[in-house]
Amino acid sequence: MKTFIANFCALLFLVAGCGRREEAQPVQVARMKYSETGSPRLSQLEQKPVEAARQQGRMVVKTATLTCEVAGYEEALTQIKKITTQYDGYMVYSSTVTHDNDVRSGSVSIRIDAKKFETVLQAIKTFAKRVETESIQGNDVTEEFYDLTARLENKRKAEKRYQEILASAKTTKDILEVEQALTNVREEIERLEGRKRFLEDQVSLSTINVNLHEPYPLVASGRYGFFAKMRRGVENGVSGFSDVLSACLTFVIAGIPIFTLLFLAIWIFKRYRRRAKAAQLAKATMAEKKE
Repeated sequence: MKTFIANFCALLFLVAGCGRREEAQPVQVARMKYSETGSPRLSQLEQKPVEAARQQGRMVVKTATLTCEVAGYEEALTQIKKITTQYDGYMVYSSTVTHDNDVRSGSVSIRIDAKKFETVLQAIKTFAKRVETESIQGNDVTEEFYDLTARLENKRKAEKRYQEILASAKTTKDILEVEQALTNVREEIERLEGRKRFLEDQVSLSTINVNLHEPYPLVASGRYGFFAKMRRGVENGVSGFSDVLSACLTFVIAGIPIFTLLFLAIWIFKRYRRRAKAAQLAKATMAEKKE
């Protein structure tokens, strides 16, 4: 029983120590060794999982964005779908807008094998009349991937040791405590594995976003024509004038009670002033007569 408690406490201390070591040195993996009494302790740092990940090279999530003018929108969209299928990719997003002057535009987003990223990018440019903008971004996730690899190795070692302690547990209390700790470690392993798979997916498949539009006419007709814009200007002016007039009428009608009270107050004040002046003048006149 004492040996079991000692092993369990030592393992808890080890897991806590591994967590702190992971924060300080995310690309290092601690090897667990056991002493003669069976309790684990940290030894020299192991680099095997990190080196295995490092052999894959830099892990970069690539994203490209193109804005292209094309002769025909539907033809260009069909070409993009064809190229995507040809290089074993897939489309994740597509939208199309038809303007009043019958000019069509839209955007499409595809995922493609990272090794074929440059090839597909150049293939899309070939059927564009003009590439207006082009941007390529890369998000380096190498450090995070190495960190996940190291942390997963530590968690799996802790899981194995918990299983060994669980096999030697005798009392119900000890079994429940170890099972709870084992459940927590397994949940953390699943979370880390999920994040690692997500990074691998993002790195293995690159994203290409393409914005397409047909040529805009030099002299626009319909909604974008000269007379259409003039008409909209007149309509906007009349609408603005009506809005201002409406606001003025609202102000006047809403202010009638206030204006009425203000007029009465001024009228009463002026009448009081006239009476006061008349009284003063009468007193002055009487005083002069007495003299």
